[in-house]
Amino acid sequence: MISDFQWALIIIALFIVIGVVFYNRWQEAKYKKQAEQAFWSRHHDVLLQEPAGNGSDNGNPGRVEPSLGDLADMPATRADDLDLMGFDTPTVPLPIMPKAAANGQLPGINAAIDTIAVLLATTPIMPEQFWPTVQQSARVSKRIIWEGLEGELWQPIDAHNADDGVGYRELRAGLQLASRSGPIDTTTLLAFNQMMTSFAERIGAVSQREDPQQAGERAGHVDNFCADTDIEIVVNIVGKDGATFGTTKVRGLAEAEGMMAQDNGEYVMTNPLGQALFSLRNLNPSEPTGFKRAGGYLTGLTFALDVPRAAQPAAVFGQMMTVALRFADTLQGDVVDDNRRLLTANGRKVIGETIVSIAGSMEARGVTPGSSAALRLYA
Repeated sequence: MISDFQWALIIIALFIVIGVVFYNRWQEAKYKKQAEQAFWSRHHDVLLQEPAGNGSDNGNPGRVEPSLGDLADMPATRADDLDLMGFDTPTVPLPIMPKAAANGQLPGINAAIDTIAVLLATTPIMPEQFWPTVQQSARVSKRIIWEGLEGELWQPIDAHNADDGVGYRELRAGLQLASRSGPIDTTTLLAFNQMMTSFAERIGAVSQREDPQQAGERAGHVDNFCADTDIEIVVNIVGKDGATFGTTKVRGLAEAEGMMAQDNGEYVMTNPLGQALFSLRNLNPSEPTGFKRAGGYLTGLTFALDVPRAAQPAAVFGQMMTVALRFADTLQGDVVDDNRRLLTANGRKVIGETIVSIAGSMEARGVTPGSSAALRLYA
């Protein structure tokens, strides 16, 4: 028979259990509220607006490579081990972007072109916890970038982080929404969210992710924006009265200008950081674009500027024109557009204004020409 003392102990134990349960529920609610407050973004997402000037009847324009006269990957791989059936992802706001890295460069992840998942833990997430998932994420997509918050700066996570033993209370991963290959597919978006959800649950962290449907819609906008601003400016040099240029002489001129020969035989002008500015290639479409396998003489040359991938593209265009005019003077040729019309000073001005307009559109969308985000998006 149970004594009064035993009954008292049973009642006290029940109160303790109930108290622990309520305390844990209260702690969890408080923790989630703090995480949401930490991540909530009140910044306006300009990529949710429709780009102006679509120029296509079906709303999905092809990429543009205009002649001067006109101016007057990402393949995704499904992760086989991720069970996507029945997965339900909450709609959450995108996280605030903390300060850039100390070297002044933008962080690898960019909210303008990436869908972002953030993890927050009470204790540091150590390399042995996050590195296996970082490696495995390449099975979902090759275009996933990882960063950890150190102080107030997001730092890239790579093999060096796995070796230094430093942990992070906050991690984030960004999946690129589009590239020159087109927008990301729904299967990859779901796989990315599932991966981040499972990772958070496994290490006891709070995760915040963008709704896949919303991310898919943004991917379409990013792809349209990429297509609208994906412009290559070309100027050509042809001989007067059909004259040709000696291939050896062209190579000598290119090297004298400081241009570097590439594996494909083309030449590229770079800045002091080694970043490509513009290229020089063979104009003849029936021959290789490079000069390695070209004959002894060339019927024309092409200088090309990939506008979105060049830092300060308007200034680069001016530099390219200066070099092209020197080539034309030395080779006794004419600078013309793709329609073989002479390129006048007024024509160069129109092109410069067009480049400024493109760069302005990119800046307004948070993608600076020549930046790491631009190099990823226009690849």
